[in-house]
Amino acid sequence: MQYCEHCKVDIKGSHQVCPLCSGIIEQKEEGQDMNVFPQIPTIYQEFNGFIRILLMISIVTTIISFAVNVIVSPDSRWSILVAAGIFCMWIMLFFIIRNKNNIPKTIIWQVGLISIFSVIWDASLGWVGWSIDYVIPFLCLGAILVLEVAAKILKIWVKDFIIYLLIDGFFGFIPIIFILFGWLNV
Repeated sequence: MQYCEHCKVDIKGSHQVCPLCSGIIEQKEEGQDMNVFPQIPTIYQEFNGFIRILLMISIVTTIISFAVNVIVSPDSRWSILVAAGIFCMWIMLFFIIRNKNNIPKTIIWQVGLISIFSVIWDASLGWVGWSIDYVIPFLCLGAILVLEVAAKILKIWVKDFIIYLLIDGFFGFIPIIFILFGWLNV
């Protein structure tokens, strides 16, 4: 047990200073008390090893791709696409970790980010149209399937399941909008 002379209170736990007045506290009894509140690791502490290994693999892959690009085909810049893909993976991983408890929000972010990245890549490669023809419609289809499977596995309540169905309907209308505006070449 610790004691603050200024506040005249006993303090449980192991503190360096008084939580009330930030004054110096003294130890009343021998031994160190256990903390009153448990230390709960943050999501970044929980996945620290995985993130470090993935970061190392990303850096090594980027360096190797740039080296192979310079040696094999110095006139093309395909290694920039590899680096951009790794960068996109890190952005998407960040959103997955931040929204891990809200699956529909995570899926919406993933569909939005992958759609934007695929359109940017398609435009940077000379606009073939593969992003709108294939990636975005299949991405929406995949998101619908993932939401339905997640709802079944997690045993979502009816009121929450309605939100899942509304999001599925939104994803279903995106390819229809592409067809109505004549943006598809397939």
